[in-house]
Amino acid sequence: MADLVILAAPGMGAVNEDFAEPLFQALESALGDDWSRIHTETILCDTHLQPNIERVFDAMQKRDMDYLRARKFMLCGLAEASAQLSDIDQRGGNYDKSQQAIYQTFERAAKATSDNTPVVLLTHSIGCSTLSNYLWDAQRPTISHGIWRDGGPKGVHKGSAKDLFLRGKTLSHWYTLGASNPLWSAGMARDQIQAVTSETRGYNFRWKNFYHPDDLFGWPLKPLSPSYNQAVYRDFETRPLSDWTAASWGPQLVSHDGYWENPLVHKNLVEDVKEVLKKSSTRRPSPLKRTSEAVI
Repeated sequence: MADLVILAAPGMGAVNEDFAEPLFQALESALGDDWSRIHTETILCDTHLQPNIERVFDAMQKRDMDYLRARKFMLCGLAEASAQLSDIDQRGGNYDKSQQAIYQTFERAAKATSDNTPVVLLTHSIGCSTLSNYLWDAQRPTISHGIWRDGGPKGVHKGSAKDLFLRGKTLSHWYTLGASNPLWSAGMARDQIQAVTSETRGYNFRWKNFYHPDDLFGWPLKPLSPSYNQAVYRDFETRPLSDWTAASWGPQLVSHDGYWENPLVHKNLVEDVKEVLKKSSTRRPSPLKRTSEAVI
């Protein structure tokens, strides 16, 4: 049985299911045999929106337009965000469908490991906001929308180990990559911009945010509000502004897609995963001890 679960959620746009492979491969290479102690899942939470977005984009191409790649990129990101928030109170709407996809991924991970297994969550772009909504709702004692309304999905006892796992309470680390959260909250008063908690309500995880200085959709999070400043451990620049390489001139879309392959992200994740696995080894009873307990 795995000692750690890693869940990865993609960002805006059409999703290749292998989007996290560069990062998983780097982990596997660095961990060696310990890679077998990890269970990985991808969270495809917005696939139900893709047919509609593709239909609109195809229709728009009947007119002359420049910058098609950039237009599609923006269309996907803004459409995914607005579609979820437009029917947040509707049962079975887009907001519910996205949360249900996240919940089912956590559920699969629980079945493959155990309800007490630590989780590392990796989210990219609009996926950061979608998972933030999921965790925010899961952290409320009562909520009037999403899948956690009415105490959560039926069949799971509130407060049980499984319920805590599904609510993300075994999270050890949350990596946000190219987070676009400020784009959706900047119009609010500063004291109204609230982050999910990383150290209260039964949660205790380290939140690391990574952004590229040239990425218009990826932002630092600690300056967003006092709440974010407290919840986020650190904002990491994936490239220093002093680095004037040819690949880093001005705003670009390439930088937004590059987080899964970024050396700084890989370095931090390898270190954090090794630490979690080390702690898991110290908590796990030896085979001899387990045998003795079984005999007794």
